[in-house]
Amino acid sequence: MRPSTRKWLLTLTALALAFAASLRVGPMNELREAHQLILPPLPKKVSSSALLTPMLALGRAPLVDYLWLRATKLKDEGRFFDAYQLAQWICEMQPKFPSVWAFQGWNMAYNISVTHQSAEERWRWVRNGYELIRDKGIPLNPNNTQLYRELAWILFHKVGDLLDEWQGYYKLQFALQMEDVLGPPPEGYERAGRLAGDYYRSYDYKPLADAPLKFEDLLNNADIAAFASKMDAFGFDVRQTGVYLGMIAAWKDNTLEVRNVPEGRKADQLVALKSALTDPASQKARRSLEIFWRAWRVRNELKLDPAKVIEINNTLGLILDYRLPESHALYWSILGVEKGRGTRLNYDIHKLNTRRLEFFCLQKMFQRGRIAMSRDSKSGEPPLMQPDVRVAKVLFDAFVRDSEQFEKEKHEGPISQNFITGFVGFTRTAILRYHELGMNKEAQEFFDYLKKYYPDPMYERGISGFLELQFREDKKIYDYRTSLARIEAMIYRGLVHYAYDEDEDAIRFIKRAKDLFDNYQRTVASPRLKFTFTFAQTIEQVAHERAGQLSRPSYETICRKLKIQPLPEGATIPINLPTSLPAESPEEKAAREKLNAELDQSRP
Repeated sequence: MRPSTRKWLLTLTALALAFAASLRVGPMNELREAHQLILPPLPKKVSSSALLTPMLALGRAPLVDYLWLRATKLKDEGRFFDAYQLAQWICEMQPKFPSVWAFQGWNMAYNISVTHQSAEERWRWVRNGYELIRDKGIPLNPNNTQLYRELAWILFHKVGDLLDEWQGYYKLQFALQMEDVLGPPPEGYERAGRLAGDYYRSYDYKPLADAPLKFEDLLNNADIAAFASKMDAFGFDVRQTGVYLGMIAAWKDNTLEVRNVPEGRKADQLVALKSALTDPASQKARRSLEIFWRAWRVRNELKLDPAKVIEINNTLGLILDYRLPESHALYWSILGVEKGRGTRLNYDIHKLNTRRLEFFCLQKMFQRGRIAMSRDSKSGEPPLMQPDVRVAKVLFDAFVRDSEQFEKEKHEGPISQNFITGFVGFTRTAILRYHELGMNKEAQEFFDYLKKYYPDPMYERGISGFLELQFREDKKIYDYRTSLARIEAMIYRGLVHYAYDEDEDAIRFIKRAKDLFDNYQRTVASPRLKFTFTFAQTIEQVAHERAGQLSRPSYETICRKLKIQPLPEGATIPINLPTSLPAESPEEKAAREKLNAELDQSRP
């Protein structure tokens, strides 16, 4: 074949193949888009002269390297907002690299946050960190388990745990945001036996799940459309985000105003507006409107799917309190495992760690998952965290279930060797908590399970003997100073619970303090070492001296419940208890230690 002929044949073949390949560009792009493999456009804030050049494909990598180095330098110089902007650019230029999102979110939440001193600044960077992963990283990488695990860890560890000195402020702000999104309890909800916090522990998410996704669908209802038009006449466009929820919040706070109205007509217009907001004829329309915007905030601000929240609640058998960061961490860890099911590595390290996080979240919710908000919470008083006994059975079942899945090799008893120590400790604590709450049937079931599968001499005297051993320390006699400190500490815990309206727990702590007081007075070796004041005087002293350090509303709440007169602000606290403590003689100390030794020998 002549060379010129061969050249033309090859040229025609290349053109034919190029044409055939061009026909596949559309379907290939559709596949790339379906699998989320298309890179987003470069950030608009990056100079076009620097990036939009024919060498863009070759220049992206060195530019990213430069931005990494520049961001690190800015952070070291304390120019955190500039570093934050560069971090966003880096993520946007490497959107399909999950490790980039994970590192930048972790860097903000852990490294940058601790360089600040104020609680507000630290919280801003912690929130920037988890929101970067949640709001931007995960939508671009919805099937990557690593990002779900990283998000869940920041919520669980940085916000929910006790690592940071400002962790109380983080928990407070997190809870306040959730209460603002879900709304306050309805009028008359709080009454004897039911607290404001119970509203969020039994929140009905079904109306949120059933709410339409678009406001236009809501306007198909004639009553809602008519109400929206009526609000237009007052200058409130309830179709806009935040308008209607802001209206009802201002109305409840008595700060609602009608604007853009002549001064002489404002009072009349305000009366008419309040009448429209309380008209029984529009009650269903108003409720539907409120539910729509609360559901919108849950989906768009918190990135939670109400239907998925309901599914998780049904699976666990209890309604989680989403004011807790652990509840959000559990949500994202469960979602991460589910989203990663279709990946090639079904049991990679990220999935294993994500599943472990589910377990950790349940443990922490049992230990301190009942959150109580102070009446002065909006002024910065942190929430009170207590054990949530509702989680005990869920965690118990999780131990059994995960033991079956965690390891294939056989092990003695139903609980995996990896979990036995934690399981036994948890179950003993749960028995005590059940006993304190009068849930004797549940306590007996847990006790029987321990006795059957993990026998111990302490179980031989039955559950009553086991409980007696657990409270054995309360019966020990310590020296005057130590005993008084223990009693005052127990009273203070009770008074704090009074301040947070957790009256049942407050009564339990004060009763236990009274038992300590009476036991010391009854069994102390020498009459001269007895307390020379009453238990009531001790309570009053602790209320003024220690509870007085709480916010003024909390202090006044405590005094009202104790039926004592609060001291004026700035007043000097009277010292009613003796300041000089009698010292034990060697004989008195020996007698006390002998009594304690006899108590220790009573253990089987």
